[in-house]
Amino acid sequence: MIDALAAVWRRWAEVGAGLTEAEWSTPSRCAGWDVAALFAHVGVFPQAVLDPPEADGGEPVSAVDILRGFNAPSGVAHTMAAQVADHAVVLAAQVGRPGLVAFFAGAGPRGIAALRERPADGLLLWPASGVTTWADAVRIVLLESTVHLLDVFDALGRAPDVPVAALRETAHLLADLADPVAFVEAATGRSSSSLLPVLR
Repeated sequence: MIDALAAVWRRWAEVGAGLTEAEWSTPSRCAGWDVAALFAHVGVFPQAVLDPPEADGGEPVSAVDILRGFNAPSGVAHTMAAQVADHAVVLAAQVGRPGLVAFFAGAGPRGIAALRERPADGLLLWPASGVTTWADAVRIVLLESTVHLLDVFDALGRAPDVPVAALRETAHLLADLADPVAFVEAATGRSSSSLLPVLR
């Protein structure tokens, strides 16, 4: 999982290093976000793993339950969407294009090295959710990094050149979010009911 995250963050760095000013400013399919805002939104994760909010104890919440809570009608994905979008836009303007690339080219490798030193079952605080494990935190960060990299490629009109391992792990987590019976029924053509999207 950490190897997949390392690969996808390297891809962010590679893409960012070659962008023109016009490409940085290209609108994305995420309303209100251009490519720079996408970089800013995901770019907070490499730095966050270097200075995480540690937890002394408590019952950890899984990645699946965190994402279900976030995406519930009253969850953060809905109630704080505007604030999250505004923060990404403001941060992109504050750090500039080199700073956006540095999130992944500089902080990214340091964050990956830190993750390799942390026990998978070690605890940290996850915003608006409580305590989770590092293993589950990595699942969420990988999903965010992968989904928004696809947003970047879509905005730029490029092929979705995303590391295969990142796509595979993201697909697994999205499948875990769905009701298992409904997912199997739909995936095998035995149901015409739509169970998508499972994530906002």
